[in-house]
Amino acid sequence: MEFKLILKKLNNSLTEEEEKIFDAWVSESELHRDYFERVKERHLKSPESVSVDTGWAKLSLRLKKKQKKHSYSKYAAAAAILLLVSLPFWLKETPQRVPVQQMVEKKIEAGTDKATLTLEDGTEVTLEKGGSFSRNNVHSNGEQLVYTNGADIPNTNLRYNTLTIPRGGQFYVVLADSTKVWLNSDSKLRYPVNFLDDQPRTVELVYGEAYFEVSPSRLHNGTHFMVNTQGQQVDVLGTAFNIKAYKEDSVVSTALVHGRIAINQRGDSKELTPGHQSVFDPLSGTVEISKVDVSSIVAWKDGLFNFKDMPLSEILVTISRWYDTEIQIRNQEKAAIEFNGMFNRNQELEKILSIIENTNEVKFTTVGNTIIVD
Repeated sequence: MEFKLILKKLNNSLTEEEEKIFDAWVSESELHRDYFERVKERHLKSPESVSVDTGWAKLSLRLKKKQKKHSYSKYAAAAAILLLVSLPFWLKETPQRVPVQQMVEKKIEAGTDKATLTLEDGTEVTLEKGGSFSRNNVHSNGEQLVYTNGADIPNTNLRYNTLTIPRGGQFYVVLADSTKVWLNSDSKLRYPVNFLDDQPRTVELVYGEAYFEVSPSRLHNGTHFMVNTQGQQVDVLGTAFNIKAYKEDSVVSTALVHGRIAINQRGDSKELTPGHQSVFDPLSGTVEISKVDVSSIVAWKDGLFNFKDMPLSEILVTISRWYDTEIQIRNQEKAAIEFNGMFNRNQELEKILSIIENTNEVKFTTVGNTIIVD
C-alpha cells in the first residue's frame, strides 16, 4: 500500500474503494497497526509535517570509530537521515538540494509487480500488470498469483511450480494451503502446486528474500510448513517471518515477526522467538541469534526502505535490486558511511539519492543505468 493512502486517511479524504484497501492493510498485521499509530501521533502534533515530499531533514553527523586489521584506526562519518515517521523533528520548508548529476539523461523507474512462472512441464508464463493467467488450480491477475486447493487434481504426487522475480520486480503469491508469500526483487521460490495431506508442506527459497505468513498446522492435520534455503531448514507451525538469502550474500538471515519457528541445519535445531533473527553461515554451519527490529527488516513488504545503521554499500545494493541499476563505487571510503533512513519505494530514484546527498558526505552521478559514488 502506498504511503499517500495513510496521509489521505489522516485527512479523512479516502474514497470508498481506498477505505477498503486501507482497512485491509491495517487488519493484515500488528506491524501495520503500530506503524499507522506512529504516523497518526506525529500528524496530531504537527499535521503539516507529515509529508512524503517535504518530511525529511538532515539530522546530524557523528563519527564512528572503525577498526581495520593490519591498519591504524580510521573514522567513518555516519550520516543520519530520518524520513516519514522516524524524524524526531520536521522541517517546515524544504532546504535547497544539489541535484544528482546526470551525465546521460535517463529516468530510472521504481520496481513493479512482475514475475516469471515456470509450470511443472517447463512452460514459462510472464506475469505483469495488465495481463492474466489461469490454469487448473492457479490464477493470476498480473499482480498476484493464487492457488486453490485443487480438489480435482490427483493428490498422490507432488508437482512443482517455480516463481522467479527479476531485479526491479516483486510479487505476491497465495499457495494451495493458503500460506501467503511476498517475494522481493531478484528472488526465486519453488513450491508444490498441491500439498499432500500426510506430508510436511515443504517449499524452497532458492535465493532472494521472502516474507511468509503461514497457514496454521491445525488447519492441515498438524502438518508442519518447511522452508529450505541453502542448507538451512525452517520448521514452522503457523507464523510470520522473513528470510533473506540473496545469491551474493554469504549468510542466510531469518527474522521472526510472530509465532514460533525452529532453525534446522546439520542435525542441530535452534528455536527462534518473535523479535529475533538467526544468521546461518552455510560454510561453517554456525547459527547466531540476536534481537532485532523486525519492523525495519520487513518494511519492504509494505512499500518502504527502512535503513538502520546501514553502510552506504549495502544501501546501494538494496536500491539497485529494486530499481534494476548497476553500482560503481569509486571512493571506497564512502562505502562504509552509515545511514538511517526510511524511504517510499515507489518514489523516483533521483529523489532518494538527492536526500542522501544532502548530508554532504557523498556525491552521486548517474550514467545511463549506473549509479556512481564519487
